[in-house]
Amino acid sequence: MIFKLHFAVLLTCAALSAQVVVVNNASFRADQPVAAGSWAAAFGAFTGATTATATAFPLGTTLGGARVSVAGIDAPLFDVRATQITFLIPGAVTPGVRPIQVTIGSTTISGTVRVISNAPGLFTKDAQLPPRGAVLNQDGATENSSNSPARRGEVVSIFGTGQGPLSRAVVDGAVPGATPSLASTTSVPQVFIGGVEARVLFSGLNPGAPGLWQVNAVVPESSFIRGRVPVRVFMNGVDSNEVSIVVQQ
Repeated sequence: MIFKLHFAVLLTCAALSAQVVVVNNASFRADQPVAAGSWAAAFGAFTGATTATATAFPLGTTLGGARVSVAGIDAPLFDVRATQITFLIPGAVTPGVRPIQVTIGSTTISGTVRVISNAPGLFTKDAQLPPRGAVLNQDGATENSSNSPARRGEVVSIFGTGQGPLSRAVVDGAVPGATPSLASTTSVPQVFIGGVEARVLFSGLNPGAPGLWQVNAVVPESSFIRGRVPVRVFMNGVDSNEVSIVVQQ
């Protein structure tokens, strides 16, 4: 089952008309930069843009009358709203403070975005603290929840974005696929479930969706890991937001 991206506005933006504010579209953390190849959300006053959502891959670089460029490179767009645009940071953008421009008709508004090599963010499913993560159970089809908990010793698939460098090149906005191989991360993340480090079996792009990072990890066997437990991922020392999964009692 391919996890369907679910984007929710979890950040209040006080951007002026001449500003663009960018955050990771999974974590919405204002204190963390973004990574090339990851989903991002641009907030601002995008007057004149038409509400639109992409319906197919590969993603185009214009949508709803809007165009976004990062460091002069046009970005694939997924969703356009009056105050938020969801887009993919182009893979060729290098680390540093980079200019971003949103163009709508004859109007261009600008800002800057800080890009780092790895900026992990985990998608969420509710507003609890910590929120339930976008996680599939071992069957690869059932969403982890209180009604469908994981078991200790089983594999869960955790979904996020901001994974960083990959084992092979992928086309911006296109489905990565699984040939000639899965696009795995060049570094292995650390995954902590219930405060215990979990064994990681795979880390890379889901083959069915651009920019969707999938981490397959084994739920530790510790007996105290039960009920709703926190999950956090570190990639080369950079931490994700905290989410949770439900483990059978």
